[in-house]
Amino acid sequence: MIKSVLRIGGIAAGLLVAAIIVFALVFANRLYASLPQTSGTLELAGLDAPTDIVRDSYGVPHIFASNSHDAYFALGTAHAQDRMWQMEITRRAIRGRLAEILGPDALDTDIFFRTMGLASVAEETIGNLPADVQAALDAYSDGVNAVITAPGYVAPPEYQILMVAPEPWTPADTVTVFKAIALDLFGNAFQEPARSALEAALGAERTEEFIGRYPADAPRSLSMADLGLTDAPAPAAVESPPPAIGPEDPGRDGSNNWVLAASRTTTGAPILANDPHLGLRAPDIWYLARVTTPQGSTVGATLPGTPFVTLGRNDHIAWGFTNTGPDVGDLHPATQADVTGTRDEIIQVRFGDDVTITRRETATGPVLDPEHFDYALPDGADFFALQWMLDEPDDGTPGVGMAIADGRGWDDFVDAVRSFVAPQQSMVFAATDGDIGFYAPARIPVRDAAGAWVSTIPFDELPHTRNPGRGFIATANNMIVPDNYPHHLSSEWYGVSRIRRIYHGIEAQPRHDLDSLQALQVDTVSDMALRILPVLRTAEPLTTAGQDALALLQDWDADMAVDRPEPLIYSAWMVELQRRVYADELGTQFNRWYADRRVFMMDVLTGDLGHWCDNILTDDIETCHELLGASLDDAVANTVASQGRNIASWQWGDVHYARSDHTPFSSFPILKDWFTITTPVPGDGSTVNVAPFSFRQSGYAVTHAASYRSLYDLSDLDNSRFMITTGQSGNVLSRHYDDLAPLWGRGEYVQVRTDWTPETMPDGARRLRLQPASP
Repeated sequence: MIKSVLRIGGIAAGLLVAAIIVFALVFANRLYASLPQTSGTLELAGLDAPTDIVRDSYGVPHIFASNSHDAYFALGTAHAQDRMWQMEITRRAIRGRLAEILGPDALDTDIFFRTMGLASVAEETIGNLPADVQAALDAYSDGVNAVITAPGYVAPPEYQILMVAPEPWTPADTVTVFKAIALDLFGNAFQEPARSALEAALGAERTEEFIGRYPADAPRSLSMADLGLTDAPAPAAVESPPPAIGPEDPGRDGSNNWVLAASRTTTGAPILANDPHLGLRAPDIWYLARVTTPQGSTVGATLPGTPFVTLGRNDHIAWGFTNTGPDVGDLHPATQADVTGTRDEIIQVRFGDDVTITRRETATGPVLDPEHFDYALPDGADFFALQWMLDEPDDGTPGVGMAIADGRGWDDFVDAVRSFVAPQQSMVFAATDGDIGFYAPARIPVRDAAGAWVSTIPFDELPHTRNPGRGFIATANNMIVPDNYPHHLSSEWYGVSRIRRIYHGIEAQPRHDLDSLQALQVDTVSDMALRILPVLRTAEPLTTAGQDALALLQDWDADMAVDRPEPLIYSAWMVELQRRVYADELGTQFNRWYADRRVFMMDVLTGDLGHWCDNILTDDIETCHELLGASLDDAVANTVASQGRNIASWQWGDVHYARSDHTPFSSFPILKDWFTITTPVPGDGSTVNVAPFSFRQSGYAVTHAASYRSLYDLSDLDNSRFMITTGQSGNVLSRHYDDLAPLWGRGEYVQVRTDWTPETMPDGARRLRLQPASP
């Protein structure tokens, strides 16, 4: 009897295992079926004429269309094939609909975005768009939907794991992507309560010292002469408000761009460089593409969910953006009496009960409900109301990419960006005719003495220049205007170290080529380390390990290379030193503000702020020199525990790596190792090749870096160089999911040339012919 039971049990267990194996094989086969078709013929409804998508060996699509409608349609097709989940998660986030598929953990995010109200603004925007922009968004949406509604379509793995399906893409969804980028680059208003709390803890004088102003010796990108304002007008009457984040606030490590005139290049034509720094994601926020029609080619970085090349070049011009960081948002203390309207928002929550929130509006903007926004309120206020530019319908920004791509020279470029609203970008420009230029377009508020918004800066008075006499223009989120520029743009310029290195690199030689500018773009010498190493080297550590570490720094050139121990010694030292310098003063505010505060620390160690080294919690008077040795001893001891006692064998790249997180699976056990992309990287927060790490978290992981690198040679645009952080595909099963990550980490580039056709495509390319579906 027992043997029979065991036999039956064994058979049942075997059947269960077999069933699990069969299910796993079927599911795996289903997952692999989600990889897109990249060769042969694909019939799609909505296409006007046969169109080719030829993917090169890196998965970059080269689109060949006979008209603009089909070009936008085909780009929508390519995006849907390679990045559908990324598009899905972006539109759901902005619409406040993540909890529908992710459950209660996404509820706070949904409440935030429902409060911001950007989805309804996107819907309002659609009806106001120019006809040609509307047609482009319609064609693009048709291309996306032709893929996801095609017979036999299998959605990417994320949809299958979460057991959801993609909904049809709409033109309003495209507008939400533009809003997402604008919101990602906006944040000054949300920092204001933190600044107030810091000032309550430190007092006004010490807060100014800690936050810091923009250094007098740091470059300004434009001079009064560049602006055509040699006879300086009086500065604006409204005093600039104090900065909320400081000149180099960690987490906002920005972007770089520069353009050199023909007089400064070996090619006799301009060269333009651009590398926007954004939060790292898997897949990368950008998607490389070439779009060729009878009117010409456009090449560069596209945003999945949108139909235009955002950063790139056509056959005549090249352009690149960095974030300007203007003051375009305020939080106003308000009361119930200020509420002008309410609307209930129902948030569907998977695996939970639906949640209803009441969205309230004031005359300036949405109410930040204290139940969900934990800000200390001033006396008499019931809540803060937000005032910003993003909650206004914007019929200009969505079409700027199309207008720029059609341009042939400076005047076309200026006309194209005239309707740009947000987020303000420092745009550099170059043309094959030799022109270089700069414009920072946006809608920027002008405030009266009481801080009320009374108008906006006229477009012609926004910062701009053409062919400046010095032969180059460079920005790195630094102060782009001279001190006596007549309008208030920002008091939060947060690029100092990078712009210093960029100016030094450009001015170090009379003429540059692509190779020298590539070396500058991936430069990993720490400006901060160069400036404070003379002081650090005077330290007197007491332990043998500390002394050995200091000896290694004596001849170090401040290069934050992956294969050297010095960057790790230096970084660990700065983490500990900064804690000792200001933790006592900040008290309960320390965790919020603990970060690589570079300008402040340079002033502490080499300037007039040495008094911060005294520990206010003790009776003794501590000096910076005392802190140097003690902090180095502790830093080395902490690092020995994880990296071993052989300090000379430490390598920066063993602990300092870029981590591109996937939404949502980087937060899921087991799946996170599959979907997250990591690669060792050089640099730190003060290098041109920026790679900051968080002081508030253990380790040295990098989650914010150059999301895209490009170098455009206006003497031969096909020589231009490109790179993104991960790979072209968003499908984790594709070899193009992470194949570019090692190249990006090593500072390498690829080309996206336009000198071939589908009939002469290079080795390794795959051709997909799109055919209009039969009626």
